Amino acid sequence: MPYVERVTKAGKTIEVDRYYTSRYHKAGIKRGDKVRPTNEAQKKANTRKAERTLRLLLAENYQDGDLHIDFGYIRKKGEPYRTREEMRKDADVFLRELRKVYKQQGQELKYVHVMEVGEKGSRHHHLVVNYIDTRLIQAAWKKAYPQNSKIHFHPLDTNGDYSRLAAYLIKYTDKTVGTDEALQGKRWNCSKNLRRPEPEYRIIKDRNQYYTEPKPLKGYYIDQDSVRVGVHSEEFYGYGFLSYRMVRLE
Repeated sequence: MPYVERVTKAGKTIEVDRYYTSRYHKAGIKRGDKVRPTNEAQKKANTRKAERTLRLLLAENYQDGDLHIDFGYIRKKGEPYRTREEMRKDADVFLRELRKVYKQQGQELKYVHVMEVGEKGSRHHHLVVNYIDTRLIQAAWKKAYPQNSKIHFHPLDTNGDYSRLAAYLIKYTDKTVGTDEALQGKRWNCSKNLRRPEPEYRIIKDRNQYYTEPKPLKGYYIDQDSVRVGVHSEEFYGYGFLSYRMVRLE
């Protein structure tokens, strides 16, 4: 049974996963028979997979100076909350306005959008976008939703590692994903112009090499919080694995 190393480069990060596989051919990797996990274990595995996909997407498409936007509604006492359909319509109108603004600035809008219901029932949106003047973005939201509204801007980290942001956004989707209460059909929506990082695979023939301690490439450091090692049946089909993330040094 071969050992496989999957390396995914995204922006300033490189993610490495080493695991067993029961089958391999030239077109790529196929997994073997799956060990049936418990419902809770499967839910955790799905969350980890969603976080990985989103953080790679963010790392590949955004950089220092781009924006995480938190925008929502100021609800007067006694007013009903915005419904799921109303929130979707608000977001559609806002994104349509933003596309116009970005085009006027000679840019193309790149976005990731997540809708959220807060612990106390408040409704708001998260949007990750490439940078333009925040006053233009604020004006577009006011035009899309002219009633009482609020908007906050958070510049992205300089190191290009957006794992915490991805985990933060996915945490809220975990509450309702796959249920009738879900605000979106998917955990997030995004523009079609985002680049999707493609992994590279190689077979590890030397068993000792598989268990080698992770070492950063020159010009990178290893995010120690990202190092995971063990056996995970719901993710790697009952076999051992090692995964870690490297971040480019500034």
